Amino acid sequence: MISKKDYFCYIHIPFCTSKCKYCRFASTWNIDKLKVELYVKHLLKEIKTQPLTPSIVRMGSFLKSIYFWGWTPSVLNLEQLDLIIKTFKYKYWFDNDIEITLEATPITVTKQNLDWWKKIWITRLSIGVQSLNTKSLNEIWRWEKWDIIKALDNILEVWFNNISIDFIIWLPHVKKWEAKKDIEYILNNYNFIKHISVYMLEEYYYPDNWEKLSINENTYLSEYIEIKNFLKLEWFNKYEVSNFAKPWFECKHNKSYWDHSEMLAFGLWSHGYIDWIRFSNSENFINYYSNKWKIIEKLYKNDLFLEKLMFDLRTTWLDAEMLKKINKNKINYFINNWFLEKNHETINLTDKWVLVLDYILKEIV
Repeated sequence: MISKKDYFCYIHIPFCTSKCKYCRFASTWNIDKLKVELYVKHLLKEIKTQPLTPSIVRMGSFLKSIYFWGWTPSVLNLEQLDLIIKTFKYKYWFDNDIEITLEATPITVTKQNLDWWKKIWITRLSIGVQSLNTKSLNEIWRWEKWDIIKALDNILEVWFNNISIDFIIWLPHVKKWEAKKDIEYILNNYNFIKHISVYMLEEYYYPDNWEKLSINENTYLSEYIEIKNFLKLEWFNKYEVSNFAKPWFECKHNKSYWDHSEMLAFGLWSHGYIDWIRFSNSENFINYYSNKWKIIEKLYKNDLFLEKLMFDLRTTWLDAEMLKKINKNKINYFINNWFLEKNHETINLTDKWVLVLDYILKEIV
């Protein structure tokens, strides 16, 4: 008897209502109707024609989640979203409690869209808030504070129960403790929030003038700790260093990625992983449409070691088996300097990870 195997799916939608100043991903803010229609047409063809691998056709295999990302999938009209989901449903088995997440910008979260999204199987929304500071939102080329509030009011009226919001706590013009106050305000007024992501942008995403307009490193470390402690009191569990969720509302897509679960992926610049093979599409529209530059790489257990090390540190801990393979002297150094802590036979990150996680990973391997 062949055992059951769960699968997850990522779909890249590269159109934005406005491209953020810090964005380095494959996306465009030029939302031409014909360009979007051409992209959706090719995306549907890719979904229909991608061959099913032996592991996918095995009895009892189901899609556990579909994640629309890349950056503003909510710019697709309802017919386009509906057709994409129906195409998946025709080709794959859906788990009974499949999670279908749609990344959305505040201005697309209208009452009409919310009603229709629920009808076409969208079960979870992820909304990029980033900040409620108007000056900061303008600087990063986002929307006004009141667009965010209106979107949340629309959700309250229509009632969409599984909502995630994103915050960035190192942005220009945002003062000390302001991000925490914004999160408190939203949670006090909107009880449908089940998931919160709190990020710090990498320095290379920052324009040169942002650093002097932002809080310093020690301050944003303190802010992260305060936010983490506050969210714990509000029953949000930290299941990854930047992600917090109410019980049973952890993002299935995120968890599958960190667990190295097998991932179907479709669209421009999408990255998937099936049967020990990693594949990715081009980030160039012309190459994507002509099926050029599709990278296919066969992986072995040792190839995944560094990723597993990173994911284990970010989500849980390093166990005894992992500790055998890394530099013990460097591990002890980071323990002595309070970046890591030892708990019986495991190693965990402390809160000081915020400043030096990439450095820790580079040093201990």
